[in-house]
Amino acid sequence: MRPFWPLIAPAAILSLLCSASLAQSDPAPVLGETQPTFNHAVELPIRLYRDYLVVVEGKIGNLEKLSFLIDTGAYPSVVDQRIATALGLKRTAGKMDLANKTVQTELATLPFIEVGPARAEGLPIFVQDLSSIEKRLGRRIDAVVGLDVLGKNSFSIDYKTKQLRFGPAKRTKSTVSFEAGTPFVIVEVRLHNQPVRLLVDTAASALMLFQSRVKDPLFLSAGRTSKATNLDGDFQRRSVQIPDTRLGKQEFGPLTGFVVADHGDNGRDFDGLLSVRGLRLEEIGFDFENHEISWKK
Repeated sequence: MRPFWPLIAPAAILSLLCSASLAQSDPAPVLGETQPTFNHAVELPIRLYRDYLVVVEGKIGNLEKLSFLIDTGAYPSVVDQRIATALGLKRTAGKMDLANKTVQTELATLPFIEVGPARAEGLPIFVQDLSSIEKRLGRRIDAVVGLDVLGKNSFSIDYKTKQLRFGPAKRTKSTVSFEAGTPFVIVEVRLHNQPVRLLVDTAASALMLFQSRVKDPLFLSAGRTSKATNLDGDFQRRSVQIPDTRLGKQEFGPLTGFVVADHGDNGRDFDGLLSVRGLRLEEIGFDFENHEISWKK
C-alpha cells in the first residue's frame, strides 16, 4: 500500500508513504467495487485552508465532530495519536516510506469511520502525531482521510461554494478516465507532449514529479532549489517550468511544478502528483462507477 501526502507547500502533510506491513496483510481495494445507493445527494460544508486543503467534520467510533483533512493521495488513512488513545486502539509497530527515507510508525484498526454517508468498518490505518499539521493550519486535525474511506462513493469537491458532495457524479464537458484496480486515482497527463502518470491529489498545492521516474526531463526549465517539510523534517525540491500542460482534451498552458529526489525502489507505479488547485480548478468530481474524474475551471 502506498499512501501519499504531498508536502509541496509549507503546510506539513506527509510526503509519499508506504507500509510494507499493511501491504502484506491487506490487499488494496478496488475503488468503487461496492457503492451504496443514495436516493439523493448529500452535501457537507468544508473549510479551506491555504486555498487548497479541505477539512470536513466526521466521526470515528463514539467520537463525533472530529476534523478530517481530505486527501485523495493518502492510503491508508491516518489518525492522530490522541484519537487512537481515546478509542483505546491496539497498536503495532510499522513503517512508512517518505519520498526520501523510511520512518517508524504505528498501525491500528478503526472500529468504524464516517464522513457524511461514507462509512468504513474495521479499517487499517496509520497512527501518527499530526500536531505539525495543526500548527501550520491553526486548526485541530484528528485524521487524514483518503480513498480507503471515500473511494466507494462518488463525490465532488466544490471549492467555490465550499461543499463536499456525495452522490451521482455531475457530468461536465471536461472529463478523463482514470485507471481501475488501484487504491489511487491515476490519470495520464501530457507535459510538453510527454505522457506522465500522475496521482490526483487534493492535498497537493502544486504538481510534483519524482526524480527517479523522470529520467530525462529535457522539456523542463530548471529553477531554484527550496525546502519543503514532511513529518520527518525538511527535504529539498527543485522548481521547474513546464511550457504546456494537457489533461484529457483541455489545455492548461504553462505550469510551475517541482522535482523531488525519491526512493526509486519502493514499487511506486506513478510518476508524481497532480495538484487539483495547482490547475486552478473550481470543482473536481470523482466518479468511481465510470472511473472518471470531471472538473470545472
